[in-house]
Amino acid sequence: MIFSSLSLPDFSPIKPSQLLDFSNSLGEQESLLPPHIQITNYIKPRTFEEISKDIENNQIDKISNLEWIYLVYFKSDDLKLCQLIWNIAKEKGWLKNRLIWNLVLYYGNEDNNKKRIISESLVNSFSVDVLDKVDYQDLVTIKIIESLKKAPADLAKLSLTYKKTPKNLLKTYQLPYWIKKAEDALTTVAEVFVSSRDLQYETWLLNCLEEMLSEDQIKATDYLLTNISSEIAETLPNLVEWVKLNFKPKNSYSKWHQLSGEAKEALRKWIGAVNYKDFENIVELLLEKNHELNIPDWQKNQLRARKKFWENYSDSFERIRILLPQRSINALGQYLPENVDRLIEDDSDTEVCIFDFGDWFIVEFFRGEGSETRLFNSSQNPDLEQKLFGSSEVSVKHLRCFKPREIHDHVFCWQTYCEKWLKLSNILPNAGTVFFKGLPYEYGRYGSDGLPTPSYEDQQKRNHRLDQWKNKIIEIESEAEEYVITVLFDLGSL
Repeated sequence: MIFSSLSLPDFSPIKPSQLLDFSNSLGEQESLLPPHIQITNYIKPRTFEEISKDIENNQIDKISNLEWIYLVYFKSDDLKLCQLIWNIAKEKGWLKNRLIWNLVLYYGNEDNNKKRIISESLVNSFSVDVLDKVDYQDLVTIKIIESLKKAPADLAKLSLTYKKTPKNLLKTYQLPYWIKKAEDALTTVAEVFVSSRDLQYETWLLNCLEEMLSEDQIKATDYLLTNISSEIAETLPNLVEWVKLNFKPKNSYSKWHQLSGEAKEALRKWIGAVNYKDFENIVELLLEKNHELNIPDWQKNQLRARKKFWENYSDSFERIRILLPQRSINALGQYLPENVDRLIEDDSDTEVCIFDFGDWFIVEFFRGEGSETRLFNSSQNPDLEQKLFGSSEVSVKHLRCFKPREIHDHVFCWQTYCEKWLKLSNILPNAGTVFFKGLPYEYGRYGSDGLPTPSYEDQQKRNHRLDQWKNKIIEIESEAEEYVITVLFDLGSL
């Protein structure tokens, strides 16, 4: 592409003397100006004393807008005069707004900037009577000014009350939102949220976290993790999800490495608590809807036992996936949680939960004659994660065709032996566990050697039932393989 060149004439610099002559001649050449432009004579600015005399004599109309602005910044020790200015501002909306704007700047910024913002006398003479105590905006403005006189946390508390970030609160009421104290207030929101003990402010907290600088965000998250228990965290799923997104070690651009050791441990518990809550909720819903599903008593006991057993490991759940057959989905109806996937129909009648323990994946079948637990090494099969957590084409029989490292039963005394079995893969109960939930006291005491070994009689009873279970599993796996082969053949994959 060719561009044409631009030719400019030579510019010869004009001498200062020529500019001066031109300026002096303007008054003599009015005819050269357009008729709509008038040249007015220069008016000398009035002194502060002259303007203040008009105020004292209530000759307000003589004062120009520019002179009012001048008074905002002028240093005066006349407190009475300043009170008169505030009273006049009640009737002059633009003047009131200017004074309030500058007052917010005064209280909201560092000390060394205050002198250039508003007269100290006007600051000291301000009274809430200037604002309309009936007007909602003025009421909130009063509260904002009062909070700015105190510590930054006071502005944060006020912003929490109105469910707005500190900056958005100021912006909503047409006040300067970039002030230093609004930024400082943002750094205190984690402490304010924790001390409020009110979980309805979760969205407010998330909005504040999103506004923070990265360094402040890390400090706030560290504080939240170390001051909110996992029991409380499970009632804050959106906060947990946000923390996972920004701080979980496996996520891209994660700030995990910048958290304290205590916060990292707390994050693991947070994630586990929320994941377990999803599992627990599904089991409770299934038990509530047992009439629609025709769940027999022995299978209801299975559901309760699964729920209680995995509660002992809730701190370690990095992720879970819940899969339900269509029949269970229909029964739950409007109560069905969003994070549930549908199993492909294959004539099976059980729900499934897949637990991610980091190095290990566990597939848990909720109920039925087999009702087993399957353990998979997550690192040995690169495609396994996609099959278990990403694929939408999952059925019970397909899951039973995946080759696990080991399978564990759910027959008599299974909890004791499952705990020892999991320990071999370094899957341990929650820290501080002294009693296993879901077990009677004599069987549930947990120590350095794990759960107590059952009595000889109980072991004999278990071995008998275990043999029956093994035969059933062989039968179930055989049926599953036949089903999958048939499906693949019908699809033309064989």
